[in-house]
Amino acid sequence: MKRTLLAAAAAALAVLPVAAGAAQTWDSPYGGPPGPHAFGPDSTSTGVFTGQGTTTPGLNCTDSSTTQVRTCTGFLASSVDQTLLDVTVEVPLATPGPHPLITLVHGWGGSKTDSSGWDPIFLNDGFTLLRYSCRGFGKSWGQTNLADLNVELADLRSLVGQVVDDPRFEADGGHLAVIGASYGGGHSYGALLHPSWTSPHGHPLNLRTVVPIVPWTDLEYSLVPNGRPDSSLSVAGSAKLSYVEALYAGGMRHDSSRPYPSYPAFLTAWNADGANEPNLNDPVFRQMSDGLAGYRSISWQQAFWQQAKTSPIPVFEIQGWTDDLFPAPEALRMYYALRAVNPGYPIALYFGDIGHPRAATKAAEVDYVLNQLVKPWFDYYLKGSGTAPALDVKAAITRPGPGFSASDVIEVPTYDALAGSWNSHHFGGTQTLTFNPASTGGFQWDPVVITGSESLSPNPPAPPPDEVPGDVASYRLALSQPALMAGEPQVTVNLSTLAYREQLNFRIFDVAPDGTKQLVTRGTYTLDTGNPALILGDKRVTITGYGNLWQFPAGHTLLLELTNVDSPYINPSKVPSVTQLSGVDLLLPMR
Repeated sequence: MKRTLLAAAAAALAVLPVAAGAAQTWDSPYGGPPGPHAFGPDSTSTGVFTGQGTTTPGLNCTDSSTTQVRTCTGFLASSVDQTLLDVTVEVPLATPGPHPLITLVHGWGGSKTDSSGWDPIFLNDGFTLLRYSCRGFGKSWGQTNLADLNVELADLRSLVGQVVDDPRFEADGGHLAVIGASYGGGHSYGALLHPSWTSPHGHPLNLRTVVPIVPWTDLEYSLVPNGRPDSSLSVAGSAKLSYVEALYAGGMRHDSSRPYPSYPAFLTAWNADGANEPNLNDPVFRQMSDGLAGYRSISWQQAFWQQAKTSPIPVFEIQGWTDDLFPAPEALRMYYALRAVNPGYPIALYFGDIGHPRAATKAAEVDYVLNQLVKPWFDYYLKGSGTAPALDVKAAITRPGPGFSASDVIEVPTYDALAGSWNSHHFGGTQTLTFNPASTGGFQWDPVVITGSESLSPNPPAPPPDEVPGDVASYRLALSQPALMAGEPQVTVNLSTLAYREQLNFRIFDVAPDGTKQLVTRGTYTLDTGNPALILGDKRVTITGYGNLWQFPAGHTLLLELTNVDSPYINPSKVPSVTQLSGVDLLLPMR
């Protein structure tokens, strides 16, 4: 959809010059849910390395008179294939049951003990907690299937049913919630596909709400973006190389008591196929694409969209402005699609400096989100206490440094209201990008740089600059007044190339008078004719950035860079190209 902007309002509120005659419209990359798609068969591996005959199932409990918490640990078998999963259940004893049940799911490569500091917040509020290590991780048996809707999400339902059936846990199966970060966030969204089921003993089980924290909603797009958040399967994008390889290495289990490979063969094959140029005709790439989108992404599930029309489950999604693995488009894709099928869908969003690198994930901000936002959300939707949380959008200004203040959180009724105006600037002239596939420029702006896979790790110091001359086209705007960018900027550019495939990336920086650069946001877009004999020629392309809520101080410079290579963050193409850029228009959301 297009949003027409009022030139007079933009001129009055913006602090940057508006190009004369420029079309002031924002091309939203979001709309309704994707239509039906014919996916290939699911890639799974179950029924091997189950732990049966080696590990004894069952949970043993101890009660603490000090903390007034019953803690039960051990192994429960999933109904999927009897794989034994490492489980902990905590029950608050200070308040009588039955208690609403919250399931907390860990991040990739983690275990049931991750983020255990959150437990007192919920236990003190009268919730029973279920934690477990997903198959292939921690002490759980089995191999990971990467949050498969037919495997890991069935594991979740199986464990919840067994917990509700056990009277020691005093769990109310009619009031269930799922929360988790990263991999756990993907589980939280996946739980929406089957919100009602029955326990082994026949108890009705009903999911009341989910809180996905820095999740994906389309795993194909988040790992292999093509620049089209609502059309991830239309063009083969390029992988987020540094993230994918760090996650692949960091998720491998090295445990003498679990000596078998924690990854099934299909995951190994998918990772190895990254050495090839992405191609929808490549059978391994196609299998991976089908697997990531069709069986591990809530946004492609047609049954979910039908359910959302009439039986909505409240969603509170927490996403990171500065999270380059699962950035803001993962939240906005669902936000706009849910509102398209059901204008009153109960969804609220929070955006902050939280999540995967390069997010800072400040302790004070995490504490604010959990205590001031998540806790009241659970109180209302699981216990019916307190006031109804606002179904709005909250966004925190991204501040450099370790501090966080709740006064920096802006509350607006809808995401559209975050930007009060839009500012357009036109850059004339022509610049040429000469791309050699051997180029690897961009290390200093890579969010991971071999730091591992923990879902909420901080970003390391940037290495020295390494851009190759000719790889980057630069455009500058001097700021005479403070400017608060609020949302997702867009870059529209004319390009001309004889290549058949083109990866075009942009980065926006805040440059201080002393030359210090801070990365504000980035974006990527892939063009591909699908035929090496058919060139792209002349195109006009609009790229939407991930977004941020960023305060540019007066006297600073906004630097826009366009480049074919943002490596190793995005895997560079193997197709050489010479590209002329002209007619660059930068559209900035301002507040």
